[in-house]
Order: sequence, then structure tokens, then C-alpha cells
Amino acid sequence: MSWLTPIGFLGLIGLVALIIIYIIKPNYQNKVVSSTFIWKLSLKLRKKQIPISKLRNIILFICQVLAICSLTFILAQPVIAAEKEDENTEKIAIIDASLSMFTEYDGTTRFERAVEDVRKLADETFESEIGSITIILANENPKMLVSGVTFENKNLVYEALDDLIKDEDRVKGKLQPITYASGDIDAAIKLAEEKTALDANTEVLLYTDTKYIDPGKVIVKDVKDPAEWNASILDVRTILEEHYYRLEIDVACFGGHDVDVDVSIIIKDFNGNEGKDEPLTATARCIGGKTTTLIFDHKMEIPDEEESSNDYLEEEEIIPLSMLKYSSIIVEIDEGDAFKYDDRFELHNGKKPTLRIQYASSKPNNFFSTALLVLSDSLSSRWDVEYVEVKKNEEYETKGFDFYIFEHSRIPDQLPDDGVVILANPSSIPSIAGVSIIQELNSSNNQHINLSGTAIDHPIMQNITAENIIVTKFKDLKIRYEEDYDVLMSIQDKPVVMATNEDDQKIVIMGFSLNYSNLSVLLDFPMLMYNIFEYYYPSTLTQHAYGVNDEVTLNSRSPKLEVYQGEDRNTLVAELEEFPGKLKLTTPGVYTVYQTPISGVEVEEKFFVKMPTAECDIAEEVDTLSNPYFATEEEKEDFDLLLYFALALVALLFVEWWLQSREQF
Repeated sequence: MSWLTPIGFLGLIGLVALIIIYIIKPNYQNKVVSSTFIWKLSLKLRKKQIPISKLRNIILFICQVLAICSLTFILAQPVIAAEKEDENTEKIAIIDASLSMFTEYDGTTRFERAVEDVRKLADETFESEIGSITIILANENPKMLVSGVTFENKNLVYEALDDLIKDEDRVKGKLQPITYASGDIDAAIKLAEEKTALDANTEVLLYTDTKYIDPGKVIVKDVKDPAEWNASILDVRTILEEHYYRLEIDVACFGGHDVDVDVSIIIKDFNGNEGKDEPLTATARCIGGKTTTLIFDHKMEIPDEEESSNDYLEEEEIIPLSMLKYSSIIVEIDEGDAFKYDDRFELHNGKKPTLRIQYASSKPNNFFSTALLVLSDSLSSRWDVEYVEVKKNEEYETKGFDFYIFEHSRIPDQLPDDGVVILANPSSIPSIAGVSIIQELNSSNNQHINLSGTAIDHPIMQNITAENIIVTKFKDLKIRYEEDYDVLMSIQDKPVVMATNEDDQKIVIMGFSLNYSNLSVLLDFPMLMYNIFEYYYPSTLTQHAYGVNDEVTLNSRSPKLEVYQGEDRNTLVAELEEFPGKLKLTTPGVYTVYQTPISGVEVEEKFFVKMPTAECDIAEEVDTLSNPYFATEEEKEDFDLLLYFALALVALLFVEWWLQSREQF
């Protein structure tokens, strides 16, 4: 039993007053009587009543004492406290392992501070010997390191924390990030929910560098140091305008610092002069989290802000630079900030490979040349297309080109083996191709081409409507081994367009002349040529800058493609043989792709993987934090004794009244 207002016990002073009253109370009364006889009778009766009277007075005194005590207890508000549950609480510590947690100041990273704070939490928990602790590592794939560990197995907790930061890794600069991406805090909260949903006596503590305005029931422990700040290269891009490259660099500072950031740029193989580098420096004024864009352009006109595609653009500085070509651009800053992982950015998309095309025909026409000019324009962003048309009195080449187009009677006896060969209306076909000409057929009526059933999903036939193509004269072709070729178009079940894509033989055969077809005036013809080039010479990369954990799609012009981390062949990342292949890269930096196409000359291409932009903001602020479901504890009410003491008081007062009334009898 407990008392809500112990000051009520001052009511016991009434007992003292009661005792004083009984002390000073007279034991007799003076009365005048008229007769001695009456006195004698009264004395006789009085002697008989004395024993009963004494007992009544004692009971009366006890009742009065109990009444005062009951009134005092009522004033003190007595309750019987509800039975308390076991005070054994579980602590769930979530350690944010995002890349920003490896911001370093004074030789210590935020992640190290978080681990040490969790170690202190474990010490406090095990000191009482009644608590338990669970540790969750919130990287991109959160997991429980230990679960519900009590005092008896406390070494498991300390071993898990030691594994996160080994002694040899405590050396400054050697501690490596657990992930180069953002930690999945929501998934970590879901893991914690497995505990909180079952036990109401659970606390969730999040050790992070993100500020949450409304964290809910989760206790957020901030591990930032107020002195930390970061200068960041957010993005680097080039835009091709009027045959000149426009270079844009986004720079920002986070952590409350306003500084002038010195940016160094190295443009390798500047304007196509191999081995020549163009070093540049520029200063970006960074003001508290706002983005400053440095623009290097051959034009001095400041772009219209309304036409800018960058909604986050805050400031612009135009710097003159006439850049026609480059192989790579390296951008760096060195400001001694607390976060080093966003101080370098590389671009490797400035050196386009050359695609050499040769066209040889005994009856040249403008159809191929026009289509190839359109093709050159559409491929100009990825290839330097070099087109050579062989005159009638000139000899064609069978080596040194990526694409060979032979038409009519200008067919070599030996097909080239270092490129893709297109045979258009050939008068003869070398036996190595595995196709022979039976005869030439004429059609009195305009004959429509049919799309072969095997070509429905073939890449060469994408966006082409074969039924619109009309042919009046064509070659009747016979394929030696049907499995060697994909038949793309046919007339009356006779193949007229076919293709093979073997490692040592890449051939397209078109068994009719453009002069006897409407194909040359249809949009399908340039589309057909484009599809052929994309099929045999696909771009290895769709872009040259990716973010960590982005999916990189790779195509190949060879049977095998190798991806290495860095600019040498020391660290093999993947070896692909099925295309398009997909990779998910988890480490930022430069990657090199090697392949050997049919030409036999090894080709290498580079791309850059950057860290997530969100991790650059080392002073991030978030509105709310998702909370786990917490089990609701059934509240047990205290047992109030006030009514019972009140009933006792009433009963005692009634007995006291009754005893007082009986004193006259």
C-alpha cells in the first residue's frame, strides 16, 4: 500500500487533541437532590452500572481514535499499487553505415563514434545485469549483428563491435566504408520491429548523422561533429553544341561553411592532340549547401536561366574554352574537408571510336550513300563515321574497314574477315558465305515482300514494315545450312534478306536490287541500315557516368567482354559472354571494359561510377523518421482504498454516536 498525499498524516494530530480532551474532562457533576432517599437509591444503582460504564467509555475512546485515523488515511489517499512488470528492457541499437558516416574529423569518423557510443550503451545495459541488447547494422542491406544478448553472453556484443572496427583499421585513413551507398534506415527499422512488436519494454536508438525533425518514438543519437564540413563535386557533364564541347561542373559545400573552392581540371588529349593535356583551374564560390555551376564554353554568352535543364542551378560562372575533342576529363578539389569521397570526378566519353565504312558497286547509286549520310549523322554522338565510296576505276579494300558494302558484280573472291559484309544484289557469292544463287526471278506483278516468321523479334527488323516493300526482280537464293542464317524477309517462301552473326563471319545478304524495289524511297531503308549497324556494332555503354548501385548495361562486339576496376587489369569485376549483360557496381571509381571485335584489334572503354549525391550532404536534415510498431503495454490500475476507509469512518462514527446515546441509560 502507498499514499498519494502523505501530508494528510498531519491529521493524526487529532489524536493528541482527543487525549487532551479526555485528560481535562471532569469525572463527576454536582447535583442538588431533594431527598437522601433518592440519593441512596441513585448510589446503589450507580454501583451496579460502573463496570458497564467503564467498558463503554473504553470502546468509545477506541472508536474515536479509529475515526480520527480513518479520516487521516482518507486525507493521505491510500492506494495499493498495481503489480509491476519485470523491468528487464531491451535496447535496440541501429548503427547507420551510410557513406556519409565515414566523414572524418580529428582522426575519427562518425561511424567510429557511433560504434563507441553503442559500446557505452552495452556497458550501461550489462552493468545492471538485467537488460539485453540488439545491434542492427543499417547499410544498403541491413542485418542484425547480435539479437537479445544478455549479461551472460555479453562478449558476443563486444566481439561484433570489434569486428566493425578492427584495431588495425583504426589507423587514420585505413578504415574503409562498409557501403559506398546510402544506408537503408527504413529496412533497419523493419528489422527492429521484429522485437518492438512483441515486447513493450523495448527502446530503439538510432546512431546516425542525419537530423530528424520528428523522430517519433525512436531515440536519435547524433554523431556529427559541429566542425565538420564538405566541399563536393556533385556532377560533371559535357554537352556537344555546334561541334564544340560545353563542360559543366556542379560544386557545392555542406556543413555551414561558405568558402571559395579551387577546382582543378585536366583535359586529356585536348582537341584530339594525343598526349597533350590542358590543365585548368577555376574557383567556385560555395554558399551553405547551394550549388555553383562552373561552365566552360567557347561562347561567352550567359545561358538563359529559364532554359536551363538544371532546376537546382543556383549560380553560374562562364569560362571561355574551345574544346573540340578530348579522351577524358579529370576534375578534382583539395580543400582539406572532412569528406574525401566526392573530391574527384572523371569523364571518359570524349574520344569516340572510328567506324569505317566502304561502299563498292559496279552500278553506284545514291540510295546507299544517302542512307549512310543519314546514318553518320544519327551515330555522330557515339562514332566518328568515316565513309569511303570506291569509284569504278578504283580497287576496293578487303581489310581495314568495319563495314563493307559490295553491290552487283563488285563482289570479292574472298570475303573480308575483319568486319561486317553486306552483299547487295550480288551477281555471285563466295562459297565461304554458305549461300548460293540458283537463278534470277522476275515478277510480272509487283511482288510484296513478306516478313519471315523467324524475323518477328529480330533486332534488324525492328520498326520495319516488310509488307510495304515491293520487289519486281530478285535472286533465288539457297542456304547451305539453314541454321547458319536468320531469314529476315522472303518472297513466296524464298529468302531474299538474311543475316548471320557468327564470331568469325558477319554477313548480310540482300537478294534484290534497289533499282527494282521501292525500298530506297521508304523510311524503312535508312532504318534497316541503322538496325544493321546497331546489331553488329552496338554501343558498349549507354553512358559513361553512373552512380553506385546503378545497373550498368553492357553490349559487346565480341564473344566476350571483360570489366576491370581501375585503369589496369589487376582487379577483374566481371567476364560477360551473354549480351546485353548487366552489372551492379557497388564501389565508386574508374572501370575499364576490354573486348576484341572481329577486326582482331582489342578495344578498351572506360566509365566512371560516382558516389550517391545524397551522401555528399553531410549535414542532411529530414522531416520524419519511420517508426517501428511498438507493442502496447496493458496498463494495470492502482487499487484505491479511499472508499473503504470512508465506509469505516462512517461505521465508527455511527458506533460512537450509539455509545454516546446509551450513556444516559
